[in-house]
Amino acid sequence: MAAVGLASILSTPRPAAGDDGWSLSGPLEIGFAFLTNLAIHESGHILVAQGVGADKATFKFFGEDDGSFFLGLSTATGIPDESVLPYRLGGEIAASYTFELALQSYRREPTTYNRALLFFSGTDFFWYTVFAFYLAPREDARYDPVGIRESTGFSRGVVFAAAATQLATNAWRVASGTDAVAPSFSYDRESALLNLTFRF
Repeated sequence: MAAVGLASILSTPRPAAGDDGWSLSGPLEIGFAFLTNLAIHESGHILVAQGVGADKATFKFFGEDDGSFFLGLSTATGIPDESVLPYRLGGEIAASYTFELALQSYRREPTTYNRALLFFSGTDFFWYTVFAFYLAPREDARYDPVGIRESTGFSRGVVFAAAATQLATNAWRVASGTDAVAPSFSYDRESALLNLTFRF
């Protein structure tokens, strides 16, 4: 399974030069990588909101709002109707850029922090989709995958398939060390796309 493949980078020691493997700082580095990805994810929403002309955009972390729990919650007012989908995908777009940077850093120096950031950014969309559709007590449009489904009219299965495809491709790139196939997001003020790029 792709998630297991990406998870293995956290459990398989790959010491960098001069590194003897896991240390007491390992859990701190993993926690910092998690918070880094979370902050970048939420910042992605804010950047897209500002780019499409939102009146006001804010975010907060680790809280419950109207019966739903959020690791991070971004809100924006004054987003044009045609720009709601790019805004809702803003976090996943930012996480995908984080994954690209983390992958390059991991290949140069597979430190605990780089491995953890690679894992969190590479699985971001998949785990969020699983939580939003299958684990949360109710579907809340403020969860990105639910909002994406409502904006596109796609079924749960289609959104889940897109997230699983991105996850599988990310895991393959990590395991193979090649980038022959790479997922990416593109967007403008009125649309957003998940692309698969084949490099020959």
